Amino acid sequence: MSQSHSALVPRRSFLLRLSQAAAAVTAILSNPARLAAEAPNATPPTSADPDAWIARMRGDHKVIIHAHQYFMTALVDARTMLANAREAYGVPESQFSLAVVTHGPAIQGLFTDATWENLSLGTFYKVNDPKTGAPSTRNFYLTPQDGEPADAAVNDLVKRGVTFVVCNVALKNLANKLAKARNTTPEAVYPQLASGLVDGAFLVPDVFVSMQRAQKRGVAYVFTDRSR
Repeated sequence: MSQSHSALVPRRSFLLRLSQAAAAVTAILSNPARLAAEAPNATPPTSADPDAWIARMRGDHKVIIHAHQYFMTALVDARTMLANAREAYGVPESQFSLAVVTHGPAIQGLFTDATWENLSLGTFYKVNDPKTGAPSTRNFYLTPQDGEPADAAVNDLVKRGVTFVVCNVALKNLANKLAKARNTTPEAVYPQLASGLVDGAFLVPDVFVSMQRAQKRGVAYVFTDRSR
């Protein structure tokens, strides 16, 4: 499903998604068992400051887009929110800071092409190259895709100041699964994943804690997790 670059998100749909977001984050933060189960697996982030990505967000309008399952949807929502803020509300992109925060399957969109090829992520995620039909050896989220807005791509959004965040709990879970599939150890796979993130991606110990800390600093929250 594609969207024109100037398409405006309907007000009713936007408000509905905001109400769903509020319900989702309330459920997450009211479930201490969920955090307790994942937090012990976290290791220090790539940055000495786990809140470095929050400090990077500037301007009067700061928003988290939270993605778990469908990374492409988060990319489209990010570029559409930038366009709508600019065209419908007169908010320049220099005053609109967006962060796409990922965990679960959505982290697949933030690895380099080399990591996709070396760790056979196309096979693992069951993503085939449309030209060959074989498992993809590249991260197609980095560049424009047929049927999607041309600017709904990681490389384009990074250039426009969008911040991307990866959960280290999810990264370690992925290392465990890949190690089992490749008959090796998580300790052998994890460094390849951590060093194989795209330039500018922030690795944080736990995205749920991280998002909560961002909200305390005035960053708004939108949950997006639907198929395209």
